[in-house]
Amino acid sequence: MIDQKFIDGQKKMIEKEIKRLEKELESYQKYHDLGSSNEDNAMEFEAFEENLALAKTTRNDLRELKSAFKRIEDGTYGICEKCKQPIEKGRLKAYPAAPYCVTHTVKK
Repeated sequence: MIDQKFIDGQKKMIEKEIKRLEKELESYQKYHDLGSSNEDNAMEFEAFEENLALAKTTRNDLRELKSAFKRIEDGTYGICEKCKQPIEKGRLKAYPAAPYCVTHTVKK
């Protein structure tokens, strides 16, 4: 079973990471004015496309961390959603949002 001290540490780390990702997501959503030449506009469009991809990844990471935070609040953090057995502590350290043990990890 996972001790409360570990869970409290994970909660603080997850809260901090959620705040960081929310700020990062805000930065991707800022729009820039188009340039004065086609070359400038092309560069702006490339940056915009890159930001869209980064924002999508950031939103996904944020969603996973918020779900993990909810599991902490519900008292189910560190329990595999499939087999209901404890998730390995090392796995939670490496991937704090893990909803499954290594055996039941769902591949995307």
